[in-house]
Amino acid sequence: MPSKTYTEEFKRDAVALYENSPGASIQTIAADLGINRATLHNWLKKYGTGARTKTGTAESPSSMSVTEAERIRQLEREVSRLREERDILRKAAKYFAEETNW
Repeated sequence: MPSKTYTEEFKRDAVALYENSPGASIQTIAADLGINRATLHNWLKKYGTGARTKTGTAESPSSMSVTEAERIRQLEREVSRLREERDILRKAAKYFAEETNW
């Protein structure tokens, strides 16, 4: 079975998606993108910044009383992450559609 080649842009987008997805594991992101966990791990070593957003983890009772401004910031971060995921999936779909043209 021939190995798949991915563009550098796809690799960097996958790494950015992992780094900007708090609470998501390498396995989850890799499965969502249709790649091997080890492949994503290698890309993280090569292209990763080592910085990972810490927001979105388990909430404490004190964080339940969030101000409107903080809630807006959280929603903007989530929208940004979802747009990034959407763009990566669009690129992946385009890549695989081109691959099937015989």
